[in-house]
Amino acid sequence: MKEWRFWLAEQRQTLMAIGIFAMMFAIYVSNHPAGFTANVVQTAANKSVLLAFVAMAQTLVVITAGIDLSVGMIFILTNCLASWLVVGGAGTTTLGVIAVLGSGLACGILNGLIVIYGRLQPIVATIATGAAYFGIALLLRPYPGGSVNEDLADALTTKLFGVIPASLVALAAVVLVVWVPFSRSVLGRAAYASGSSEPAAYMSGMPIRRAKFLA
Repeated sequence: MKEWRFWLAEQRQTLMAIGIFAMMFAIYVSNHPAGFTANVVQTAANKSVLLAFVAMAQTLVVITAGIDLSVGMIFILTNCLASWLVVGGAGTTTLGVIAVLGSGLACGILNGLIVIYGRLQPIVATIATGAAYFGIALLLRPYPGGSVNEDLADALTTKLFGVIPASLVALAAVVLVVWVPFSRSVLGRAAYASGSSEPAAYMSGMPIRRAKFLA
């Protein structure tokens, strides 16, 4: 019993967030004309998963007691870039996806270099880089338009087995590939420690700079 009580106390905030989400979703579907159906869940999942990805990206930085105001702009930039690159056949689409993910990674690396090694405040640095990323996005797509590979788009927004939204499966895969290894790694624990007390983490010999850069 003590172990269960300790686990519940440790996960209290997470469980509270899940409970609030369940309550809000229940209110949403109860007021939806179609009610609680697979199509309603699929539509809600396709919309919310995009925000979940942005929230996950921001969370990694917030854990270190920082903030990244350019996350949304990076999302817009990579979206505009995808409309140019993630097109054509399977080969070009694969290369396009790699290029889009690489561009997002490059934006994060630039933010990390400026904040950690340039010693600028995160809020100032990421406002500036966010404006630059948004400017590049406007150069790529000054007007709404473009599209991506339809087969890939359908695969990521359809329902698996006619019930499970594929977008939720993609979100779960990212959690398993990114979040779980990060939270259990040495650098992940160092990121948590630096967010709680950076001087204490530094005195404990933790790799603070590398942890922040990874986040």
